[in-house]
Amino acid sequence: MCMTLRILPILLLLNAVYCSAQGPVLVRGMVRDAGSGVPLADVHIRSSAADPGTVSARDGAFVLSIADPKGVELVFSFVGYATQHLPVTQQRLADPKPLQVRMVRQAVELSGVTIERPAPEVVYQRSDLHVGDHFINDQGVWVLTYEKPRLWHREAEAGRQVYRDARLHLLDTNFVERCSVRLPTEVERLHHDHAQRTIVEGLRNAWVVEVRNGALVLQELALSALRESVLPWTDSIQGLLLGSNRSLTYPAFDHFAVDREGTSHVICAVEDKRLMELFRSQYKYMSGADKVIAMDLGFETGVDPEVIAGYMTAFYNDPYFDPPYAPLFVVSDTLCVFDHYRRTLRKFLPDGSSVGEVPITHQADKAWCDRLVQDPSSGMVYALFARNLHTWLRMIDPRTGALGPVRMLDHPFPEDVRVHDGHAFYIYRPYGSLQHRTLYRQRIK
Repeated sequence: MCMTLRILPILLLLNAVYCSAQGPVLVRGMVRDAGSGVPLADVHIRSSAADPGTVSARDGAFVLSIADPKGVELVFSFVGYATQHLPVTQQRLADPKPLQVRMVRQAVELSGVTIERPAPEVVYQRSDLHVGDHFINDQGVWVLTYEKPRLWHREAEAGRQVYRDARLHLLDTNFVERCSVRLPTEVERLHHDHAQRTIVEGLRNAWVVEVRNGALVLQELALSALRESVLPWTDSIQGLLLGSNRSLTYPAFDHFAVDREGTSHVICAVEDKRLMELFRSQYKYMSGADKVIAMDLGFETGVDPEVIAGYMTAFYNDPYFDPPYAPLFVVSDTLCVFDHYRRTLRKFLPDGSSVGEVPITHQADKAWCDRLVQDPSSGMVYALFARNLHTWLRMIDPRTGALGPVRMLDHPFPEDVRVHDGHAFYIYRPYGSLQHRTLYRQRIK
């Protein structure tokens, strides 16, 4: 008996030494959803000690190594579930069965986040130059600047503005200036031809601008050639030039196409019937002598005397006269004519055959600015609206004619709004500010 009492402390000490000398303990288990019992993968599992953690496998199983299991608990965490703490006891470690862990779902509350639309970007701004016009093509952003404008005050040229000491700048896609050139005379605006080449219109002539050896080169172009041979052609498709004979003095015109051989065909005719009736009705109010002159001219030219009468009376200067506006845009190889007088979007193939029409409604909104703009990168067409201090764009669905969501522009009274690559480019200067006219870009998608 005495021998046994003496040996017992020695056995306990040896057992303690054995336990402390053995390797890490492996804890095995399975993690499941408490409600459905479905195994949970990628649950994070760690011990309260400094042991490395683990994650559960696709079937919910896990194996965790614990260096010292005394006084340690396991922590289970997973997004969408309440964190669970499970104490590890010697009795539990002695059980050969894997741990069965059930995790309870829990809603995760996130703090409120305010999402603000990014402010418009400054594309071009100078303290010594104003932005007068702009144009975007594959070469970059073209900016026409000037030091001071010259206003025309004669009645025939009311509202006309000419830029003095003008320069043309070409910016890259990061709005860094690549090159620039001073224009030799006073200029009015920028244009482009059907190939999207940049053209500057001046008072006495125009220039086609090209980039050569990192510099801008001006090729002179007569104003008559610009107006008669360049501006009427608006686009091209499948070897065809697209244009119109639209005039600012007559309430009707034709859209047509010309092939490489010079053969042309009419795509469609546009007519403002209300204005045409007023235009032709001027014949009734002419004197007998003027009617005779109109009839004689009609015999000589083959033009209807009533049309001649409209020109003889200069009805195009009447306050009731508005130049016709029904632009053609190429959208996904379809010629889309926005005929505001028929209130329809008329669609044609390049050969002129009709593929249907759909109603349009943007022209009925009094806030419409009588202007459509196309994003050349996507082909989408937008209607421009303005009311009070707000200006906005709405895309027109070419399939249905329906209007898309409102895309509000941040600055009031923006000028020369254009769209390119999902962004609106426009010129703006805060009222009463010393800031020069600046070119901005704002995302509208």
